[in-house]
Amino acid sequence: MARVLILRVADAAVQTAEALTKRGHRPLVLPVESMRTIGGPAPTGDFAALAATSMRAVPALAKAFPGDGRPVFAVGERTGSALLAVGFTDVRIAAGEAGDMARLARGAGLGETATILYAAGRPRTGTLETALTAAGIGCHVWEVYETVAHRPERSAVAAVLHDGPPDAVLLLSAGQATAYGELVASCPDLFQPAPKILALSARIAAALPANLAETVRLSDDTRLASLFERLD
Repeated sequence: MARVLILRVADAAVQTAEALTKRGHRPLVLPVESMRTIGGPAPTGDFAALAATSMRAVPALAKAFPGDGRPVFAVGERTGSALLAVGFTDVRIAAGEAGDMARLARGAGLGETATILYAAGRPRTGTLETALTAAGIGCHVWEVYETVAHRPERSAVAAVLHDGPPDAVLLLSAGQATAYGELVASCPDLFQPAPKILALSARIAAALPANLAETVRLSDDTRLASLFERLD
């Protein structure tokens, strides 16, 4: 059994904790981010398709385009399943990262005159926009949620780690990697001996300070379950 530190937003951390518990591990939840919905109406335009790279964007799309029959491109099975659950019927899932969505768009017959409405969060990497532009497909960004950094006080960190440092820490976003580096710098004694660092991608690992990046282990793919396998 490994004691695993989870830094995700609170509601998502609960789901990750449940998955770890089923695998026989002990989750330690310490959110370093929170989410804020960005209000405002959806943009208007002749959009050939819709897109989402996170489940966080699904409520906004469902509210603005109920029962819409246009193709909806999603990154990841969970985002795709959430879109289907709210009534979208033509959901096409990119199994990998956002850049794979350009391939899906081409496969759906979208050409140079097409524009996709991308319900996005901020901050973001720009990977999807870059990939679509490279494929000659237009992309209109509609920001619908925001990730807000939250830095817990030392007392909160110590309370979560009252039995000692974790055996491993999960890093599922660049923001979490940055936050973890700051936690280790501000509370070094609480993270000794140093835990395994498990990152979902090389891009996320790159947000760590150099002294921590040397020991990071990467997921074999972009599935969270693949990262869990690194605990065994």
